[in-house]
Amino acid sequence: MSRPATTSQDMTRFLNRLEPRLAASFSPEQLSAVELHFAMRSRVRHAIDWRHRLKLGGWRGYVVLLAGRDRAED
Repeated sequence: MSRPATTSQDMTRFLNRLEPRLAASFSPEQLSAVELHFAMRSRVRHAIDWRHRLKLGGWRGYVVLLAGRDRAED
């Protein structure tokens, strides 16, 4: 089975990590849904975008504060 043609680098990397038989088994609708997920990961500008790393002894973490206008359609 051949791997489906993709347009984004994220999709190419995703499919390259899969077993070739599995990568070739996606329907066009499934590929579109996965591609939409990768597109939604792009960074949106926020009025407040504060990100900070924390180190406490051997523990590491991060804090993120985002605020902005709600653009979701209900």
